[in-house]
Amino acid sequence: MSAMSRNGKANGNSHSLEQGLRLHHLANLGGLVAIAGLDQEPPDLLLGVLLSVAHEVAALTTVQRAHVSSVGRTKLEERATGKRAWKSWTRAQNLHAITLSTAQVAEIITALGGDVPDDPTRLPLVLSQVVTEACHGAA
Repeated sequence: MSAMSRNGKANGNSHSLEQGLRLHHLANLGGLVAIAGLDQEPPDLLLGVLLSVAHEVAALTTVQRAHVSSVGRTKLEERATGKRAWKSWTRAQNLHAITLSTAQVAEIITALGGDVPDDPTRLPLVLSQVVTEACHGAA
């Protein structure tokens, strides 16, 4: 039997509305961890950091809480503004986002006759140059 949504129609999954809301909330919390730059930390360290911060938050005064909240709000606003600007520019340029591993980018560079740089941070630039040369001929 399929699960039913609030309006009585099948919704294709077995999650209740409450479970869906909880999942969305947890995903948003994960996004905050990523914005803080902690998403690459191992789970035990991340939990330890969060437990430590939880103790510190409990001891904050109202003024300190307001200051910390202000810092977070500023970061969220910067990120929202930046995301909107980037999306707008990307749409205007007809750009498409793709996700490739370092190894995949290196393989494409090699397949197109380019030299893979030693510095992995240069991979996107080298890939762009090699693709441009392949499409328009070497300069």
